[in-house]
Formats: sequence, structure tokens, C-alpha cells
Amino acid sequence: MIFTTRCFAVTAFLLVGCGGSGSPSNSTANGGSSATDSTSGGTSPSSSGSNGAAGSANAGSSNGIAGSNAAGASGAASGGSSNGGAANGGATSGGTNSSNGGATNSAGNAGSAGSSGSTGAQPFKGVANSPCAARTLLGVSWYYNWEESEDDPCTGGKGGTFVPMIWGHTGAEQNAGSIQSAVAGFVSKGYKYVLGFNEPDNSGQSKIGVDAAISLLPSFDNPGISVGTPATQANTTGQAWFKSYMSDVAASTTLRADFIAIHWYGWNAGSCDASASQLESYIKYAEGFAGNRPIWLTEWGCLNLSAPTAAGVVDFYKGALAVFAKHPRVARYAWYPWSTNLALNNSDGSLTDLGKAYAAAAPTK
Repeated sequence: MIFTTRCFAVTAFLLVGCGGSGSPSNSTANGGSSATDSTSGGTSPSSSGSNGAAGSANAGSSNGIAGSNAAGASGAASGGSSNGGAANGGATSGGTNSSNGGATNSAGNAGSAGSSGSTGAQPFKGVANSPCAARTLLGVSWYYNWEESEDDPCTGGKGGTFVPMIWGHTGAEQNAGSIQSAVAGFVSKGYKYVLGFNEPDNSGQSKIGVDAAISLLPSFDNPGISVGTPATQANTTGQAWFKSYMSDVAASTTLRADFIAIHWYGWNAGSCDASASQLESYIKYAEGFAGNRPIWLTEWGCLNLSAPTAAGVVDFYKGALAVFAKHPRVARYAWYPWSTNLALNNSDGSLTDLGKAYAAAAPTK
């Protein structure tokens, strides 16, 4: 399948470009900043995330973790996905398991799903758009690059498991037959998850209307893979798009949304505080959608005035880890190291202070 390149080239360790020009005009109470939280990523070289751009570089979120968070109130191990459906956790009755990854969850079958799925540690810590050497030093368990195939695969089990994405920009990717064919290809390669459209609410990204996205969703429906939702901006525009999308999914008995993918960037001073309180507010917003689906934070970081010092970003990251521990439905996360003080690796490949903290964090859960 033909698709366009989303990001700039990378050096051996550092991302050269891939950010987007983000407008700080939109605000959200649940987003990263108290006044504005722009997460519009750019895919063209003209929107590189410089000049204080708030972009999330085209990232989708995917990789619905196979039931690692499908534990019920008692914290029982939730099974892997049944027939490719991610086990959706958090139900008070012991976790739910979506049959064939369906949007409606059948409570009460979590016990049998747990016995049939993997009960071991599941991927958790990931990264976006980083080469093999960097991923290996960081000890990530998964990664993605906004594309349908790997561009710098590792060998020997290093570098984490790749998660493909149907980014949604080109005409081919907005064609039902092409999507169906691509997803079948993912399944044939053994991929267990697929990420959905990248910021469809954003004119600088995939730019797909809710009705069009819903009409294409059945094309993702393959029993061998778990399907992530599109990941929107965290601002009011993105939230409005996502609420409408999830309302349509909830009204259907056949549309799949096996896990929720979200983006979040702090923007204003203080939005990346050491307690990660504003990030936590957005996670709570995502938890508010019915279905107890796992949540993947596939693109996040601190931009503009929220990242005044490298040490401040390290403190924020450590605070975020504590937030994740309080919200077990956060099944995976992937930092996007593309802007000032967000780098995980230096130009010589060594780890930055943030990279050292990142490498020390648990890769699985």
C-alpha cells in the first residue's frame, strides 16, 4: 500500500524533525495546559515544531495492550484479547472482554478470557519515531513510527515490538478496501494491534470527518488484531471530534474500539508540573468514556512554556509514572522526543538525564 512519509529523517539517535505547528488558541480544561493545549502535529517539513510549535508529530495511538489492564476491581490478571479483541479492563465484576474486539463488552466472561490469554507482563513503556539503537538503550517494550512498516528494525528481540498505524492522510488510506488489505497484511506478519487515524480533527494531520472515520471503521475489523481509536488533539476541537466518534461507536453493536488512544502536551507554564496533575485530568477525561477500555498515551510531552528546563521535564516524567500507577487502565505510553528538553538520547547516542529516567522505568506491566 502506498503511503506518505510522516516525519523527517532521523540521525543514528536523534529525531531531526517531525513536530507540527500547533496553535495555542484552543484550550481545554482537561488538556495539558490551563489555557491552551495544542497537540496538532505536522507531517510536512514546513511544520517542524520549531518556533514554539505545539505539535504532536503525527502519532496515533495503538497497541491496545492485551488485557494487561483488564483486571477487575480485585486486580485479577486480565487475559489477552480473545479473537483479536483487547480485553477491556476495569470492570468491577472482574474485568470485561470484548468478544472479537467488539465495541460492546460482555461482562462476566473475564475469567475464561484470562485463562486463554497471556497473563504475563505486557508491553507498557514505548517510544515514538526512535531508531533501533536508541530504543535498545531506552529498554522500551514497544514503539511505532506513524507508518505501516518498520523503518529501522532491531534483531534479537531488541528495540521493542512494532505497532503499525493507518495514518489516514492519503487517498489510499481513506479507502475501505486499502485499509482492509493493509490490516490483513498486519495480521499475516503477526502484529496484534493497529493504531487508528492520526489527529483526524487536525487540518495539519489526517483531517478526516467523524462520519467518514466511522464509515471506514469496519475496514479495520479483522479478528486477528485489536483496533485502537483515532487519537485526536487534546484541545476542545479534538475533544469534540472524539466525543462524537465514541458516541457513534457506543450506539453500534458492531463497530470496534478495542482501546482508546490519546495525545497530550503541556503548553503553558506549569502544565508539566512535578505531580503531572493536568495530564492526570486528561486521563480522567479518557476514562469517562463507557466501556472500560485500555488507554494508550501514544504521544505526549512538554512544549513551549511547559518545558523551561531539562530538570523540570524529568520531574514531570517521574510524576507521570506515579499517575499511571494510580490509573491502571493506562496500558501503554510512548514519549515523543522531538523538541527542546524532550530528547531521550544525545547526538552521540548516550542518554540524556530524561533518557536515564526513562531507561530506568519498567518496560512492562
